Amino acid sequence: MRIAAIAFVLCLGSIAHAGEEPAIAALEKALPRGWTVMATDTELVIRHDRACYVAADVHDASGPLVTLELRYHLQPKWSAKQIADAKATNDKVTADIAELRKQYKIEAMHAKPTTEEKTRLGAYTKGEAELKSKLVRLPLCSIGESSLFDGDDTYAQLKLKIDPPEPMQQAKDIVELVKKQCGAS
Repeated sequence: MRIAAIAFVLCLGSIAHAGEEPAIAALEKALPRGWTVMATDTELVIRHDRACYVAADVHDASGPLVTLELRYHLQPKWSAKQIADAKATNDKVTADIAELRKQYKIEAMHAKPTTEEKTRLGAYTKGEAELKSKLVRLPLCSIGESSLFDGDDTYAQLKLKIDPPEPMQQAKDIVELVKKQCGAS
């Protein structure tokens, strides 16, 4: 019991309440009613306060319940040099991919590739995957003393059809609000 209480207190210590970071507090104030922000050292979660039904169609409210969330990843604020270095790396990778396309003559392939073209395409695809693995994910923006990163999980729920539909539109509006509220990287 005592260990659980200590773990709980330690966990609370790593959660930044919106009031502790002015930029996050400003974001929370700008959210529509019924949405809250929770930030830790590594994550910013914007969550709707009420669960919604996942609907098969507009009039079907019998699906599973889901709580809408937008999950962003946080890192200590990137310096201008870190961003410039990452952009330079990404530019080089992009140029290398373009060169690879020329090397394997990807643009010259037929709609129905020949056996030789399929072999070239396979080699190109492997090389492209290796190069893409070197791409550096850039922050979406900076918010306060953190760099904010989006990811596949950030927007995953935006594809759902929910009932009631209003929170979904609000979630889409919040995505734009986040971009507006946080300063450009």
